[in-house]
Amino acid sequence: MVERLCATTPLAREIEELQATLGQGPGVAALSCDGPVLTPDLHDATPRRRWPAFAPAAVQAGLGAVFVFPLRTGAVQVGALSLHRAGPKPLTDAQLSDALSLADMALEIMLDGGADTCVEDRPLWNGFAAFHDQAEVHQAAGMISAQLDVGIDEALVRLRAYAFGHERPLADVARDVVRRRLKFTPDPQTD
Repeated sequence: MVERLCATTPLAREIEELQATLGQGPGVAALSCDGPVLTPDLHDATPRRRWPAFAPAAVQAGLGAVFVFPLRTGAVQVGALSLHRAGPKPLTDAQLSDALSLADMALEIMLDGGADTCVEDRPLWNGFAAFHDQAEVHQAAGMISAQLDVGIDEALVRLRAYAFGHERPLADVARDVVRRRLKFTPDPQTD
């Protein structure tokens, strides 16, 4: 599951939330591949085939291009850095080089406990809030698993589907489940 640690803009947060809700997108893909996932045009047919739910929703949200760089040390992948553009356009060679350097710096900051790192007197990321949201998602999946007598993976799919179908952030739906304001019931069987 994609777990957002930081988002620098409301659109970035929305895009990361969308990937977490749908379980697809370039950030998800980057976590399972050996290199960057460079998508210079989300309007193109290739990303729409690869991520049929994510690509159209990202375009509708105002995203034209996304470039995701895995953050890895040796065989251990600790996350990914996502860079976004409003319009479709590939990275230049210089921009790609800068992005790779930025990914290396982000990895170093994360490994050095970067929650105290600041940019212009603001925390580089609010790790606690992101981890709290994801903890609630996992807790909600466990509760749904018990409510529906299904495995955790199926419960997470149901949670994501509910969030997507009701156009709500995954973390908000999970919070409602954990606080017992939302309960999942088994589907009625049809004969």
